[in-house]
Amino acid sequence: MKLEPFALERWFGKYEFTTRYNIAESCIKPFTVSELEAICRCDLLRTTEIENLGYTDSRGTDELREEVAKLYPGRTADNVLITLGAIEANYLVFTALLQPGDVVITEFPAYQQLYEVPRSLGCKVRLWDLRAENNYRPDIAQLDAMMAASKVKMIVINHPHNPTGASLDAGSMAAICEIAEQHGAVVLSDEVYRGLTLIDGVSTPSAQLFSDNVVTVGSMSKAFGLSGLRVGWVVGPEDIVEKCWTIRDYTSICPPGPSQAIALSALRNISSVMTRNTSLARKNFSILDEWVSVNSDIVSYIPPCEGVVAFVKYGACADSIQVAGELANFDSVLVVPGSCFEVDGYIRIGFGGDTDTLQLGLDLAAKRLQIM
Repeated sequence: MKLEPFALERWFGKYEFTTRYNIAESCIKPFTVSELEAICRCDLLRTTEIENLGYTDSRGTDELREEVAKLYPGRTADNVLITLGAIEANYLVFTALLQPGDVVITEFPAYQQLYEVPRSLGCKVRLWDLRAENNYRPDIAQLDAMMAASKVKMIVINHPHNPTGASLDAGSMAAICEIAEQHGAVVLSDEVYRGLTLIDGVSTPSAQLFSDNVVTVGSMSKAFGLSGLRVGWVVGPEDIVEKCWTIRDYTSICPPGPSQAIALSALRNISSVMTRNTSLARKNFSILDEWVSVNSDIVSYIPPCEGVVAFVKYGACADSIQVAGELANFDSVLVVPGSCFEVDGYIRIGFGGDTDTLQLGLDLAAKRLQIM
């Protein structure tokens, strides 16, 4: 198994904690402990669950698995495995289900893990292109043709989408799941941004609603604003959950108890948590949208529908590493170069953070792009 360097994570490793204006993050603004305690009406650091700092059930606590299962009608705690973030969840699913030579279809552009890990396992990865002219919505006819061309083991989708913020309607989700069932393939649906809706009436449904043979990955990071907990999950058929559980015995063993207790409190107050997060996402999205409009001579984009990331095309005659590098080094503004998604001429902007930081970072970015 040979993994290529993770371009996005290396970029963050270089600049995340040294730049002043971080408008690259893909999460909603993180909660502070006091802010979350006010919503949950409890002392999060002095709950009974946190008093014991020992190992926990390697599947995750019963209470948290039951709460996560409520997000997916028809599923129970037995269909849930708690993980260290969505990144471990995806990794466990890939290593549990894939063998060298398997064919995997993955949407592209995408978070590098979603195609690099299958490649490292010896799989034949086929990229399912999401095109700007289609508003980055997947072409179902193209998927049909790709499935007919070879025996496919897994279809990997990610909606709301990173890096574009594209949603997926119920009809398309149902069609993908139906095609997978017809060909005996598993759907892995990375749904970490689900819940952060920017437009009334536009909301990507979970793949769990359309087939019993899908695997869904979620986390407390992107939409919930609790990335520091490192709590994620796999939801799917019991046999697949069992296989993932077997592999996790060789990796992280079990999720941390304190993090699970805090995640449980947040999920039990999900309405208040998501009201705060959605309000901030929409407020900041309006600022980003206005910035693109005012600076239409140097930038353009397909407006995201969900989540807090946007894939912005720029007009400067420079590659994305140079653009993002100058912003970081000269203006202390952090954005993600499109090359981290193997697409040049773009930068990914994250608009879920502090509103003032977003506004100042965008203003500096416009000035830099004007002179490049």
